[in-house]
Amino acid sequence: MDKYLISVIIPVYNAKDYIRECIDSVLNQSIKGIEIVLINDGSTDGTTEILREYQDNHSNITLIEKANEGVLAARHDGILNAHGELIGWVDADDFLDISMYQELYDLMIRENADYVYCDYNFYPEEIKSKAKWFKEWRGVMDWKFLERNTQCWKSLTKKELLNRINTADNYLRYGEYAWIEVLLNAEKIAYTNKCLYNYRVGHVSLSSANFEGRVQKFKSGVEQASHLKEILRGTKYESSLSAYFDYRYIYTLLQLEVVAAVNKDRAAYMEASRELKRMHFRSNQYVKEILDFNHGKKKSFVLRNVIPASYSAAVLITKAVY
Repeated sequence: MDKYLISVIIPVYNAKDYIRECIDSVLNQSIKGIEIVLINDGSTDGTTEILREYQDNHSNITLIEKANEGVLAARHDGILNAHGELIGWVDADDFLDISMYQELYDLMIRENADYVYCDYNFYPEEIKSKAKWFKEWRGVMDWKFLERNTQCWKSLTKKELLNRINTADNYLRYGEYAWIEVLLNAEKIAYTNKCLYNYRVGHVSLSSANFEGRVQKFKSGVEQASHLKEILRGTKYESSLSAYFDYRYIYTLLQLEVVAAVNKDRAAYMEASRELKRMHFRSNQYVKEILDFNHGKKKSFVLRNVIPASYSAAVLITKAVY
């Protein structure tokens, strides 16, 4: 087995229009010693043939083919099959600046950090209404930092950190929230304001919002968020972030109410509504503040007051909006 400095994990599902640009941007990185781990998540559009071609032509590419289970299971499999000292991530429809991993590696060495990250560009053009998943690290682990930095794909992380907190399995247990645990447990975080990652927008992707037929997916999100306090347990942030972690769970319940209303699933809506009442969600100190921050005051008001008011109100408002 060859030794690699960096393993770059790329979950792939039906990305034939973009995957060549994505893989080439990793192959052409200025730093050497990169392994690429491609996780083909049951593609059906011709992507598989492209991935096999790259594997045949590049000794540093490993291709894992599996049935479709979603991006979180793909990330789990990616970590288990990565051999590098450091882990990077790229989504299959995105691509990197040629110097991204060299600059992040130099930053990691310079700052003696185990987690580093960069800013990114929207591609092909900025979407002003879309908030960026980026906030500078100023030494304070607060909700504003966590709200804006829970995406793994703009980062470089020591594999030792991911193994120590079992991030592979945590992707299956906590979903996207698993990356919060990485942030909480990193011994030293460093960042650069340089936009070294290109995040493609304006097309259908694994992360595109579409609420129809997705009640079960959002139920799974609620289940994952219900375990979030486990991430806090035993950390130095257990007290200071407790109410914020309650907010994260509350937000998934509000999302489920919206999705249930779109799909006219009264049972799912009422289930979420009962749990919101049990959580006394309006008394949580972060609900209004963070919803205002993320969605603007008008949408925040609807999410906090109109959607939870009644099933009928939720159906009417979601029919008009979605």
